[in-house]
Amino acid sequence: MLIKSILENLPLTPGPGPSGKLQYSAGAAIHQAGRCGEVLSVDVYDLKGLLYRFFSDGKNYITQVVRPFRDFSVEWTERNPVSGYFYDNDYPCMAATQESIDAVEKKLGSTGFWRDDIHKVGEAISRFVSDTKREQRDLAWHNKMELQKRHFAMFPAYPADLAKFCENKVFQESVMYISKLEKGKRRATCRHCGKSFRVGREIKPGGKGVCPKCGLPVIYRAEWVKKSEITHKAKICIACKVDGQLLLRYTDVVRTIEPGRKKPSYRFSDYFKTLFLVNNGKATEYAYAWTVGPYYGYDWRRQRNGTENYGDSYVYTENLREVFGDKYYNVDLQTSLSGIRRPICFRRLLDNLKNIPQTEYLVKSGLFVLASDFLPKKDARNMSELLGIGRSWLPVLRETQADFYEIKVIVEATGAVRPEDFKDLCALRLDRYDLQYVRDIMRFNTLGHTLRYVQAQRSLASIKLRHNKLSYFITLYRDYLNMADTLQSDMSKRAILEPRDLKERHDLLVARINEQKDELENQRFKRAIDDGLYWWAHEYANKDYCVVYPQKRSDLTTEGQCLNHCVGMKMYYENHIAGRSMIFFIRSYEKPDKPFFTAEIDVETGRIQQLHGFGNCSAPKEVRSFTEGFAKSCVRWRTNKSALGVSA
Repeated sequence: MLIKSILENLPLTPGPGPSGKLQYSAGAAIHQAGRCGEVLSVDVYDLKGLLYRFFSDGKNYITQVVRPFRDFSVEWTERNPVSGYFYDNDYPCMAATQESIDAVEKKLGSTGFWRDDIHKVGEAISRFVSDTKREQRDLAWHNKMELQKRHFAMFPAYPADLAKFCENKVFQESVMYISKLEKGKRRATCRHCGKSFRVGREIKPGGKGVCPKCGLPVIYRAEWVKKSEITHKAKICIACKVDGQLLLRYTDVVRTIEPGRKKPSYRFSDYFKTLFLVNNGKATEYAYAWTVGPYYGYDWRRQRNGTENYGDSYVYTENLREVFGDKYYNVDLQTSLSGIRRPICFRRLLDNLKNIPQTEYLVKSGLFVLASDFLPKKDARNMSELLGIGRSWLPVLRETQADFYEIKVIVEATGAVRPEDFKDLCALRLDRYDLQYVRDIMRFNTLGHTLRYVQAQRSLASIKLRHNKLSYFITLYRDYLNMADTLQSDMSKRAILEPRDLKERHDLLVARINEQKDELENQRFKRAIDDGLYWWAHEYANKDYCVVYPQKRSDLTTEGQCLNHCVGMKMYYENHIAGRSMIFFIRSYEKPDKPFFTAEIDVETGRIQQLHGFGNCSAPKEVRSFTEGFAKSCVRWRTNKSALGVSA
């Protein structure tokens, strides 16, 4: 044990003094330092005197900086002023007597393999510090891994009925494999209930329906296609109690349905683990995440104590009464969550029940999706204050298990929202961004018309577009309506509000908007030219190449599109009409209208800032030589006309 008050009173050991090219010297001695035991003291000097003192008992070390140097200030520190290698800096090169070297070797280990005495003291300290830190890191890593093993060993095996629970409660659709037509009929087999029956020719692969035996929504697949297996994924939170300690495991669930197997196969893999442990009366929350690490692939990584997983997942409800008892803050979790049909943040639900009294009311009302979210008004006294809608919506909210973002559609609607339309919206399970787009659309159209229209557009779209998710068509419709409104279209007409071909009309309005923008910018470009943008310009050409001056905003856009580079960007256009870094087109003399190379030139200095062809390729020597001549001419023309009193 190294005690600072004892170490600072140990006598100094003089060094031989710096000599020649050596700026440092060291004196070392071993002292009997009371409670510190046997301690090595190394005193390092420079030309001005004592610089720092290094102390070690052979197991630990500490440094006392006496005078500030480099980034070391006057204080006690565990940082090592001595570099690990003598060629990094001059600190290890220290003059020392043989007695000092012997004292260092006795306490820190032999330095005999170094050929020069001037390296031995510094390298002994560096090696000792490096070895000590490495041992500390290895020990810390070992302890960390051992603790992780003990924690992971606490988790029991997955529940025996987990696959059955996921099949019935998590995945709310299945697959029905159908055979080829035989006398106008097909044989169909549901992979949920396992029942087989005959169906008509109207049932085709790729469609959707409902199994007449079990009533579960199904997707029709062809059993004769080799790779027709279907994979579904979900996340589930499993709570368990071991020796009175609460454990939460978050698991990725993968369900695979294959034509040749009667039942789906399941694969489970944990991605986050939380342990609420009490040791010696102190509660600690440990967390582990399956995540990618530096320089290698995925592995379990210990998270900071108290790290919480607020991601949404389904909840395994079959053992909640065993884990949390009959009541958890006045709520029977197993009964309340048994009817859940969508992922929730289970961890936040537990926290809300503990900290926010209104959560109990939401759970008992069947609104556990809301109860597991951030409550916007924790002091709300009733449902109207909390949600912004009346109690008449309670049955619909309970049935749809709506979240706050979906309810916001009702609150922000300019007109009345029908409950059946709201149910259709919730069934789509749109994310918060798509719901925002729906709210934007509802400035022009009702919720029911909007949902029916975008779904109809998806079903009528080309095969290529049909593979896009519904959110693509919602975004497309939102953008179309905003552009139509900008163009002052009559939004009361159904043909404008709901065009027959949404993609076609959307692209047409994009072209019109761009035409308007180009027209305005072209007018601005013309005004800049009339005001003297090219007041100094001359024609410039030789037998191979010529220079073309842009005349319209669209000239830059066309140039960028034809040559596949970025000269059409607004930045280049603004710099050009300001007369700073200007854009010029380098063309073949025989084909002056065909894009060839594009130059960006500072016309005041004659410097070529960029010169690129198709795909930003470099210009050949002759093109660059021609452009350099033009750039020098620009400076000469501007200088000569300025001298004559001609300017913009």
